[in-house]
Amino acid sequence: MWRTKVGRTLKESDQLICKELKIPINIDKNQALLWRLPLNHQKIPIVDKDLKKRKAGFNGEATVYYHLSFLNDKRYKIFHDVRLPLFSNYFQIDFLILTPFYILLIEVKNISGIVKIDPLIRQLTRTYKGLTEGFSDPISQVQRQKLLLQKWFSVQKLKIPPLEHLVVFSNPSTILNFTEPPPADSPYRNIIHSQNIIDKIKDLNETYVKEAITDKELSKMKKTILKKHKESELDLLETYSLTQGDIVTGVRCENCNYIPMIRVSGAWSCVKCGNSSKYAHIEAVREYFLLISDHITNQELRRFLHLNSRNTAYKILKSLQLETKGGTKSVTYSKPTR
Repeated sequence: MWRTKVGRTLKESDQLICKELKIPINIDKNQALLWRLPLNHQKIPIVDKDLKKRKAGFNGEATVYYHLSFLNDKRYKIFHDVRLPLFSNYFQIDFLILTPFYILLIEVKNISGIVKIDPLIRQLTRTYKGLTEGFSDPISQVQRQKLLLQKWFSVQKLKIPPLEHLVVFSNPSTILNFTEPPPADSPYRNIIHSQNIIDKIKDLNETYVKEAITDKELSKMKKTILKKHKESELDLLETYSLTQGDIVTGVRCENCNYIPMIRVSGAWSCVKCGNSSKYAHIEAVREYFLLISDHITNQELRRFLHLNSRNTAYKILKSLQLETKGGTKSVTYSKPTR
C-alpha cells in the first residue's frame, strides 16, 4: 500500500538491485505539509524551499540510477540511499555498489551552473544566474563516508574489500572547472558527470581483477546492509516548530488541492472545482500518517476527515486493511509500511 517506486527498474531476479530507487518519505512529508498549511502561513516559504531542494537531490539520484541500469552483470549489488547506524549516529550513502572485487560509494550532486573546484583548499563554488555561492567539498564528504563505512564493516565483522568512490554531477549541462588540473593520483579525479559513470566502473573493473571476497561473503554483506538500514524519517511538526493546530484538516481534493471536500451520498465532493471522488479519503489518511502520528483511532479519523458517523469511519478504516491493536472500543490502526 502507498509504495513509491520510480524510474527504470533493474532486474531484481538477477539481484542487480538490492535496494531500489524510491521517493524518500521526507519528500512525501514535505509535500503533504505544504498542502495542509493554511494559506499565507509564515512557514510556507521555508517548507517550499526544502521540498524543492529534496526533489532536486532525488531527481539527480534518479538520473544516476538510470545510467546504472545499463550494468548487466548480476554480481553487482546496487543499493540506493543506504543509511546505516554507527554507534549513536547514522551515516548515509547515495549509492553503494558491492562487487567481489571492490566496493564503490557514489555521492550524487544535482547542481546547475558553473562549478569551480579548488582541490588545494578543498572548496567548491557555484555560479548560477549571476549569483556565486559556496558548497561543502564533495570529496571530503565522500571520503568521510568511506571511513565510516570501513568502520561499520569492522564493527559488523565483515571482510573489507578495496573501497572506491565517485562524486557524480547528474546535470549534464553543469560546467565543471578546476582551478588547476588535479594530479593523476588525486581523489578529485573521481569527480565526473553521470553519463561517464559506466566508463568509470569499467576502469575499476580493469584495475581490480582479483576477487577480494567470496560470493558467500558478498551475500552476507548484502543481507547485513539491508537488515541494518534505517530510512531517515523527520518529524516535520518538530522540524518547523509547528503544532497539530497548524495543520488544515479535511479531505483534500486531488484535482485542485482544496480542503475540505464534503461527504455526499458515499462520495467526496469539492465545493471549489466540483470534482467528485469515492476514494479521496485514502490520501487524507496517508497525509495524517505522514504529518500527525503513526496511529489513528476512529475518533481521530472522524475529526481529521470531518465525519459525523462512527460507522462510516469504521468502514473506511476497515477498507484500508491496516494493522490494529487494542479492544473494540479502544482499537488503534497503524500506518502501513512502505
